[in-house]
Amino acid sequence: MAEEMSWHSLREFTREGLMVALPLCFPGQSEPPPAGETAIKVMALNGYTDTLYMGTEGEKAHLLAGLIHQDTGVVHDMGTIPDATSVDALSVLGEDVRFLASGPDGARLYKTQRCIGSFLIQEWGLPRRPIEEVAVVLEGEGIGHAVASADGSECVGVSAESGQVFRTDTQTGETRILGELDKRGKFSRRLCVDKSGRVWGTCGNAGLWTLAPGSDEIEKLPQRIPCAAGREQHTQVSAWAVDPVTGMVYGGTRPDGFMFSLDPHTRHMVALGKPCRQDLITCLTVGHDGRVFGMVGTAEDIGHFFCFDPEERSLKDLGIPVSTLTTRQYGYHYACAVTGVDGEMYFGQHERVNYLWVYFPRVPQRKPAEATVE
Repeated sequence: MAEEMSWHSLREFTREGLMVALPLCFPGQSEPPPAGETAIKVMALNGYTDTLYMGTEGEKAHLLAGLIHQDTGVVHDMGTIPDATSVDALSVLGEDVRFLASGPDGARLYKTQRCIGSFLIQEWGLPRRPIEEVAVVLEGEGIGHAVASADGSECVGVSAESGQVFRTDTQTGETRILGELDKRGKFSRRLCVDKSGRVWGTCGNAGLWTLAPGSDEIEKLPQRIPCAAGREQHTQVSAWAVDPVTGMVYGGTRPDGFMFSLDPHTRHMVALGKPCRQDLITCLTVGHDGRVFGMVGTAEDIGHFFCFDPEERSLKDLGIPVSTLTTRQYGYHYACAVTGVDGEMYFGQHERVNYLWVYFPRVPQRKPAEATVE
């Protein structure tokens, strides 16, 4: 009699650690934003309070705050952004959250107070603070992506259609246009800031560009990011992550889904491989142990979770994201990721109805000590 195959042996789903999908609300007390308004585009972590801020895009843009530590465990809708359909960058500056958001008339700088709630066993409170427009950033054009400096005092971004690089003071909203990346529209809508404050992006035929902190001069480099032969004209970076300890920068590409590492000091790049057969690496984040975790797959695929171990030089497909606790969900598409203060990882789902996904990595088992011979 043929051996009966168990479902567990197929191993399609998350093979290591634990995934939990949290609804974008206070379960049992509030409702999440409507479907079509919850696609999480950007995240920013306030390490002092453990609060995770998220910006969505869709029919309306929302600012969300995730509080999962201690006695909280909620996601709070801080409100819709006036005349905006996309939150493009987040910055925690003192007592304020400053953020860039785009709409049909262009991009604006907004501010609101940080999310501070009180959570007791029987009484709780989550006030919704006013969201104020600070200044116009771009007229008649939205933002593809923008990143905040380490101190939150400025954002560097690229416009969605024309590919203009700009720098915005998050206190005053003063914006300077620094230059155009590519007249043909070949440029990445994803940027990153390394440990030294240098901004990185791609444009042209898989070309790399960088902007030094405080400089207004865009430097286009001769290096090409790794891609399949003859695919340079199609290739851009779709996800970045920076190792906060070593300073190494990691990137993932579209449309072919390759991963690479970049030493920002020597500017040496190494191709690390392709996590799985699917295309488009959508987000990356570096764990506390130095491993790099990410998601791969287009909007038409079911997502795959993967991991790169820089010590073993191994790239591993960890399977399809699934949550079986609190609410049973399968993850299809994601757009951003960040590592929390305790080593947990947050992944922003980017579909019509979305959840905040929290990943708890596996903790390695201790090895028994070798017996000594007398």
